[in-house]
Amino acid sequence: MMHLLFTADENYARRIPVVLESIKSSNKGERVSIHLISDELSQELRDFLAGFCADLGYDFFTYLIQKSTFSKAPVNKHYTNAMYYRLLAAEILPQDLDRILYLDPDVLVINSLVPLWNMKLEEGVCFAAASHTTEEGILDNINRIRLETSSVYFNTGVLLMDLTKCRELVRRDDIFSFIRDNGYKFILPDQDVFNGLYGEMTIQIPDEIWNYDARKYSQYLMKSTGMFNEYWVIRNTAILHYCGKEKPWNSSYRFRFGNLYRHYEQLSERRGSNILKSRILPQEKNL
Repeated sequence: MMHLLFTADENYARRIPVVLESIKSSNKGERVSIHLISDELSQELRDFLAGFCADLGYDFFTYLIQKSTFSKAPVNKHYTNAMYYRLLAAEILPQDLDRILYLDPDVLVINSLVPLWNMKLEEGVCFAAASHTTEEGILDNINRIRLETSSVYFNTGVLLMDLTKCRELVRRDDIFSFIRDNGYKFILPDQDVFNGLYGEMTIQIPDEIWNYDARKYSQYLMKSTGMFNEYWVIRNTAILHYCGKEKPWNSSYRFRFGNLYRHYEQLSERRGSNILKSRILPQEKNL
């Protein structure tokens, strides 16, 4: 059984069916459980997501967290309280769950997740994540100085978590203390917390496979001297991540792989429409 985690508010949770549709297409035959941590979801949306997962053959579990938990943490219109909830996953999720793969709701899964799911995390390593900056890059050096760390700066949109180790090493009080003492210098708040506290407990995985930044097609192409073209990405990349403010569900989206996202979006809408019809039509016939 592969256990996947999302954290989202009401608006972002509406993007999850697109991710699920892509997972089903790219991981046929895999047994999957979906876990969602949120502070507030309408019963209507919760029921819809449960029905969507059931139609895919996936288990679905929701966990509610008090919105006030991170009331003093930095947020803005692009980054809500929900971005912090993954940090408490080991505390919130069932204690008999020993591993989870966290995914942002703005990703597509276009190849198998199994190699990442089965990855062994060595002693002292709680997480596996990708960096979108090179180790010798200027941004990495700035982030090391800013957050007083020695590791590369990890993107938290895809996180493999060893929950057993996290229960030993990740503490709620440490998170709140770090936010209190360093919040004034945060740029990407939850990501800064993760890197400041847990960067040295994280193993780096290749972003071109597991957390491909869809904005940076040209950079990937140059870095690989032409190897990482669109053909290569479709055949090799497992997770496409639509990072940043521009999202492929908006008509103004201008980066690569927007049409691929809209393809899965359409498939998920068809499935969702059928789910809603199957619930509504019997009632209409009784009228």
